[in-house]
Amino acid sequence: MELEEVAAAAASYGRVSGVLAAESAAGRRSYLVALGEDDRQWLVIDEAGRPVDDRVTVREVASLVAMSELAAELAGEGDVARLASPTYLDTVGTADLGPATPIVQAFVADVERGYTLPLR
Repeated sequence: MELEEVAAAAASYGRVSGVLAAESAAGRRSYLVALGEDDRQWLVIDEAGRPVDDRVTVREVASLVAMSELAAELAGEGDVARLASPTYLDTVGTADLGPATPIVQAFVADVERGYTLPLR
């Protein structure tokens, strides 16, 4: 799916303010969608354009996105589009991410707390 298609699939849940792509180690593509501005909510859309309500998947996607963003920042890559994935993390190198674990955990908790759907 293109990011515009993901945004369109998520639009019925609120105003889309961002879409970040992630791919699991198994090759499953998902998209973390930020909804709203001030009172941010979150939604994960799967590769078929369906909203995800599985807590494990949501946590995995949020973790990959957070770790990839932190790794990119540490590598000095700036704000460019990237696919958050274990492959990306291996490419950039993640040795310096150990101390960032609390940041990743806080982000995942924020996504869960502000998730648009009830998680199962």
